[in-house]
Amino acid sequence: MNLGRFTAEEHYRLTHALADAHLPDEARSLLPAADAILGELSENAAKGARKLAEETAARVRELT
Repeated sequence: MNLGRFTAEEHYRLTHALADAHLPDEARSLLPAADAILGELSENAAKGARKLAEETAARVRELT
């Protein structure tokens, strides 16, 4: 696995966990960092992380 992809996925997993823990401010502040990492990946590396990125963004949007 690509190190950049791993790092992006870990950021998304942490963001999702923060959302699940009802910590909306923390989740919202980490999501842009995860997106920035994803944006720096090659197209091939980013493909694998996009589904997790979309799921995480949807979860964060659910927060009040």
